[in-house]
Amino acid sequence: MTSHATSVLIAGGGVAGLFVAIELGRRGVPCIVLEDDPGSPTFPKANATTSRSMEHYRRLGFAPEIRALGLTEDHPQDIAYFTRYATQELARVRWPSRREAERSRQQPNQRWPTPEPLHRTQQMYIEGVLRRQAERWPSVQLRFGCKLLRYVVNDDGVEAAVEVLATGAQQTIRAAYLVGADGPRSLVREGLGIRYEGHAGEQREFMGGKMLAVYYRSQAWREVCCGGPAWQYWAINHADRGLICAIDGIDRYVFHTQLPQGESGGTRASDRIGVQALMRATGREFPVELIGTAEWTAGFALVAERYGDDRQRAFILGDAAHLFTPTGGQGYNTAVDDAANLGWKLAACCQGWGGRALLASFEAERKPIGHRNTAFARAMADSIGRMPVVDALEQDSAEGSSARRALGAQLAQHCNTEFDIPGIHLGVFYGQSGVVCDDGTAAPADRWDRYLPHGTPGARAPHCWLGEDLSIHDRFGRDFTLLRLGDCSADIAALQAAATRRGVPLSLLDVPGEEAHALYGGLLLLIRPDHHIAWRGNAAPADAQAVIDRVIGRGPGPEQRPPSPG
Repeated sequence: MTSHATSVLIAGGGVAGLFVAIELGRRGVPCIVLEDDPGSPTFPKANATTSRSMEHYRRLGFAPEIRALGLTEDHPQDIAYFTRYATQELARVRWPSRREAERSRQQPNQRWPTPEPLHRTQQMYIEGVLRRQAERWPSVQLRFGCKLLRYVVNDDGVEAAVEVLATGAQQTIRAAYLVGADGPRSLVREGLGIRYEGHAGEQREFMGGKMLAVYYRSQAWREVCCGGPAWQYWAINHADRGLICAIDGIDRYVFHTQLPQGESGGTRASDRIGVQALMRATGREFPVELIGTAEWTAGFALVAERYGDDRQRAFILGDAAHLFTPTGGQGYNTAVDDAANLGWKLAACCQGWGGRALLASFEAERKPIGHRNTAFARAMADSIGRMPVVDALEQDSAEGSSARRALGAQLAQHCNTEFDIPGIHLGVFYGQSGVVCDDGTAAPADRWDRYLPHGTPGARAPHCWLGEDLSIHDRFGRDFTLLRLGDCSADIAALQAAATRRGVPLSLLDVPGEEAHALYGGLLLLIRPDHHIAWRGNAAPADAQAVIDRVIGRGPGPEQRPPSPG
């Protein structure tokens, strides 16, 4: 049995695992990514990328590559509702195409103050980009077709047994840290004895129970559908409910339907059931090229009781830490934000300047967000999945017309509640974290439907434009940034010296003028690598070393043990 060593071992080569690898790789930290599948996914998964995820991709330098994926430039990103797709449109909520969103990015938008509008594209495409980005870094080893068999965690790190699936050969890997990005059946979570908490097995008319995804091509779809092109097409009637998502804006779609309780079958049965359900939801037959089907389960709102072990050597994130019903697009995007939070903290500890409290802050910061986002997704699943539909809905009568108007209004309201959510996207707040310096000010209330930019420590650093297509975010350094605003003349030498003493990479950014000063509510701010605010003041702190030590999780003496060598 061969033996290998690294700093971080990552189980799972999906979005979360690859994102952590990129954060480590760009800082030169050695890591190994294990993934059972030999290649990137080819079946649709999540289909919407939030503004916050796009901001992370922008920070890492490949947002344009992500934005080029998915729907064509001029394809509408509307959400449309029908009794049946070929029969009657009930409601339509307009969303700009990719081209329109790009043109309006620099226009003032008080509801969505971000340099990156949300984007509609498939996770299966995004994972390909993330894999290529991870492969760029010499310190990252991607081992697809390799399976984590078992592991042991101790005070010094992790020792894992790994199988190369093509040959059956086994290897031992030693690492300082283990990251479980290995999905809902996470071996890492199970090995740590961590349970999910929350709601499972919830039944609804839709988005509650066994679901079937039907991936197909059809040149005829646009002619069959009675409304214009959209991103999502919902069918709701007294007998059936279904959802179609446009994949490429040309001829690829995925249709989701709920299987009758207790019904399941092999591939042939699923193919037949799926195509039949698609035709019923459409209200007429039309030619399709079936690419494949897959069963999945809705009705989850689960969050892990812990996000790691007490030694701060093993961590879980993404679906291993929380499991969503996919209303509102929260699962994949919460995983991206998990990875953005954990990645730089692991790098800091591997490089010797991050303390144990920094790693402990991962759970303290991200677990409340897991509960927040699963609660939102569950509420939206209840709203659409339990929406009552009267038998007269499809009748050609006054009663039917009235029922369609009423349901259309209800659906439009639901749609705005589910998708117009700047607070969910941009309002993530870590104010209670042990590595954030509370300045005694209160943050605005956390609301799904509203985001108010503010500079309270723990908040995402507010965006403002500094020039054409240049956000203040684009000027932040790779690691910590000392942001000096307005006409600030404070002596920052003590902060810089304190950072140097601990080996903390710290960039200085001066932004004159009053716009950013007013937005941030202070003259001096420490911005973390994930673009959250760690400290704020109008003058240099009385104890600069205490501030630096707090934001990097360093305590006195024995608490600061270096990571074991890989």
